[in-house]
Amino acid sequence: MLIPKHMVSNSVATCLLAAMLASSAVTLLPCILCASNDFSSANSLSMSVDAPETDVLQALQQVVDDQIIHGTQQYAKEKILYGAHAAQSSSVFGNHGESAKTFYKVADGVLAPANFVDSSARGTITLRYEVLPISDNRTNIRIDAVYIEDDRRRVHRSEGVVESAEYAEFNKRLQELRANRIQEREDSNKLAQLQAEAQALAHPPNVSDMQLPAASSTVQQLEARVHDLRRQVERVVSAPGTELKSAPFRSASTILSLPAQTNVLVMVITPYWLGVETTDGHRGWIHRSHLAALP
Repeated sequence: MLIPKHMVSNSVATCLLAAMLASSAVTLLPCILCASNDFSSANSLSMSVDAPETDVLQALQQVVDDQIIHGTQQYAKEKILYGAHAAQSSSVFGNHGESAKTFYKVADGVLAPANFVDSSARGTITLRYEVLPISDNRTNIRIDAVYIEDDRRRVHRSEGVVESAEYAEFNKRLQELRANRIQEREDSNKLAQLQAEAQALAHPPNVSDMQLPAASSTVQQLEARVHDLRRQVERVVSAPGTELKSAPFRSASTILSLPAQTNVLVMVITPYWLGVETTDGHRGWIHRSHLAALP
């Protein structure tokens, strides 16, 4: 049966239109939230660090909670992008390794952030961090960043600057954690040595009457040394109502309030808090700013 020419033309046109639509759909897939939702950056950063997983998680948690997206800024606005928040999950990225611990940091309502490919309009930056232990003292960390417009849902992948800046901030926090731990250990050892020396000097050996002149000089020296040691291991509360905390945090519960001029014995030294014991046996933490040296 012969098909009229106009029907042939219509059929061809219909086929061409269908092909064009199919081609357009394929082209748009990378720019919408498709079923896989895996927009891991081609410039994602993966590094292995010589640190146990517990240290990596502690340093990383500080970065996740710092409210900053490092390595970017809003168009024609401030140099640091504040306003980010930690998130429990995200639909932006695909499945991660089952054994990896995953964290997210999100900044909403960001205007054309720098260092994302062809970024424009207003949208959301999402960062994903994955932590995977390799051995007892070696851990892998991976960082991904992506920006998605609110209206058109266009995806702008990171150029790699954000991931590098976030890792640099993480590494700084990790080094600070290590340095503080070393300092606390050294301070604790020094404090224990001073307390042992003060205890020994507080009970000098008996001397005979023939040694009294020399002994008198020795006792004076010992008393001066004991006084010096007391100034190093004891502190006095500088303000009334100073709170003795159950842990070295301002949000920790208060054990009791101490009056001014209360003497306390220093048991533990940290950069910002001192672990102390009161004369009536209460132990807790007081911020350094609320204590003064003995006169």
